[in-house]
Amino acid sequence: MKGIAWDHPRGYDPLRATSRAFAELYPNVLIEWYVRTLKEFGDMPIADLMETYDLITIDHPYMGQAFADGLLLSLQERLPKTVLNALEEQSVGPSFRSYFHNEALLALPIDAAALVAASRKELLSKWQLGLPQTRKELFDFYKKIPQGHAVAWPLCATDLWCTFLTLCAQDTGGHFIKDREMDEKVGSRVLDELKHHLDFLHPDSLTWNPIQVLDHMGAMDEIVYVPFLFGYTNYSRTGYAQNLVHFSDSPTNPKHSVSTILGGVGLAISSKCQYADEAVAYTEYVARAETQKGIFTANGGQPANLVAWHAKGNNELCNNFFVNTLKTMENAYVRPQHKGWNLFQEEGADLLHKGLLETMDSSKVVKELNQLYQSLN
Repeated sequence: MKGIAWDHPRGYDPLRATSRAFAELYPNVLIEWYVRTLKEFGDMPIADLMETYDLITIDHPYMGQAFADGLLLSLQERLPKTVLNALEEQSVGPSFRSYFHNEALLALPIDAAALVAASRKELLSKWQLGLPQTRKELFDFYKKIPQGHAVAWPLCATDLWCTFLTLCAQDTGGHFIKDREMDEKVGSRVLDELKHHLDFLHPDSLTWNPIQVLDHMGAMDEIVYVPFLFGYTNYSRTGYAQNLVHFSDSPTNPKHSVSTILGGVGLAISSKCQYADEAVAYTEYVARAETQKGIFTANGGQPANLVAWHAKGNNELCNNFFVNTLKTMENAYVRPQHKGWNLFQEEGADLLHKGLLETMDSSKVVKELNQLYQSLN
């Protein structure tokens, strides 16, 4: 079988390791893993992958499109209820439920993520700076950062989109989209706030993705804090980069319990896969607690199983990444998943980014977003 992962050690190393281990249990199964870029993982229509790949790593907002077009195998009919119940019980936050659409389970969560905060803990300790707990506290925090150092956010189009939705969700308890329309007042207010934050951020923030920010943090002392980015346990492991990066819960709006937007990765099976039984067996093997806690995490993976997140050894390995961000995961906001959302997400992110770069009127940008949203019905 052929599988498609995404181009980062977190994306492919654990899958290659689990495939080798699975082959020891099923000697007749060989799985070859290929990679695509992080942007392609988020934006590329999976319909383009169906003919070539049996196993597909997927983002949960594609579930509606995949269901409508019959692209993926439905797994709840192929796995015992006891297995499914255990995986749902062991889900990190809403990860397991995020791969359902119209009660069809189209992938199993193998990687859990949400926007979290990243910091160079030893530098902040040296300056006696505590981490901001709310968005309002961020503005005071910026002013305390010594000259020659900076706060950054990854705000390339894709990540700006995720941050924008996060802040809208924080301000409304997650209720800011109705009948395929965003609340214009909420969106405009959040976009105005983002413009204000830009005055204090590292100038490369508007072009960076999370990997670029974390690579910079890991190699140099310039960036000392990031309030919102998708966490990567790799950078919290001693020896992965020159500098250790610590992760914690992102700042919130204390008026609501919603934390940040849910990310992560599901493992799905193409409806055209000729080896469905073997593919289902492997998918379940990767998602189960024993694998997630052990070989998956040990090989650079960021598990989606709560057993792995609670494991003392994994927290020691990753300098408490899991216990320090679990609250964010438990209260994560799940994006809409209806057919057409993925296209709106891709085009809307570019529109939003252009509006920020050109300092367009925020209400005008949100109006254009809603016009785009309605046009994709």
